[in-house]
Amino acid sequence: MAAWLESALEAGRLYRSIGALEAEQLRPHVHRAWVRSHGGGADPRRPKAEFLSALDTERLRERHQELILASEPYLRALSQASGNERHAVMVGDARAILLDVHGDEQTIHGPERVPGPGALLEESVCGANGVGTALAEDRYTELVGPEHFIQGFHAFTCHGLPLRDGDGTTVGVLSLSVRRPEIGWRLREILLCAARAIEMELLAMRLERDMDRVLTARDVPLEDLKRFLQDILQARAAARLRIDLAADQLAGSVLAQTRDLLHLAANVLRRFRRSAALWRALALDGATSPRPVALDALIRDLAELLEVESAVCDVTTSIQELEPVVVQADHNTLARALFRVLLSAVRAARRGVVHLALRATPTGGELCLTLSPGAGVAARAPPPVRVLVPTHPGAPKRAASDLRVWTA
Repeated sequence: MAAWLESALEAGRLYRSIGALEAEQLRPHVHRAWVRSHGGGADPRRPKAEFLSALDTERLRERHQELILASEPYLRALSQASGNERHAVMVGDARAILLDVHGDEQTIHGPERVPGPGALLEESVCGANGVGTALAEDRYTELVGPEHFIQGFHAFTCHGLPLRDGDGTTVGVLSLSVRRPEIGWRLREILLCAARAIEMELLAMRLERDMDRVLTARDVPLEDLKRFLQDILQARAAARLRIDLAADQLAGSVLAQTRDLLHLAANVLRRFRRSAALWRALALDGATSPRPVALDALIRDLAELLEVESAVCDVTTSIQELEPVVVQADHNTLARALFRVLLSAVRAARRGVVHLALRATPTGGELCLTLSPGAGVAARAPPPVRVLVPTHPGAPKRAASDLRVWTA
């Protein structure tokens, strides 16, 4: 056994013997969890069994139906990735009450089965564990064997992390429990990826609700908003596929391409978040307070959002140069104005090329779009479009409306 696990084992013996908590014998997050467990009244010799009634459990699951639906494909993938190992994959709500559990037959239905939906796993009840401790720490957490506060959990290695909605609010927790530490560490990356994918699913559901609220045309036409939303939502299938493939490879201990698949899935998930945030800025009412906006990053994200539209128009977007430029602006108003310019450029350059260049100016940034339409689309290329986005540090309230567009 590793020295730090021997130390945790000794810390447990000491606590059960004289009630002393030695910080130097435990990893910092484990020590914090033990202090909370002790303060909450957890018994290190056995967990308290606290369950909701069957009726209350069903009502709770109904209230969290979206979280359960969002989690389902990834609980299956994580269970698949665990192969023949004893394991349990759990999703709980923000109060550490289990909503759904997947695992092998023995772990779910055997004599040493794990708690099911309706079980409360907060630290005051079950000590340090992958559900309650991840929520209390508000970050990814792992507990190996004797690092669990309660002796009965020493056979497990648990990993957990909070699940957040689009506003960053914690809405639940995803956790994996296995019998062998090396299995948990092997599955850690796919667990992290699955958590981000569940958050993607929750965000996708929110975007669909947002679309129902957009009943009238905004600065961006309603039909365009619907089409761009569908383009964004296609990313769900790509992320699921890569995670499923990685799970199959992990189940068969074929690890050669697993990391690449998970890296690709992580990129898809990051892109989804960027595109979703941008779509909401385009679609929903309400200006925001002027703040620093990285103009180069915003233009790159807008071009990324328009990739499908560009493919439909058979247009190549060539980013020649994007100098770092930060302006003081109302982000949403600026995003909508720039989006209209870029969308018009893509449609005007059918079967051709849109060349983008952003250059810093003494007062802000200048975006130049040069269009080269394809053969037969226009007798001659239209003149370049120049967009000036000024910054006025001394008068930020003006900056949001000062965008100027003209043709050279």
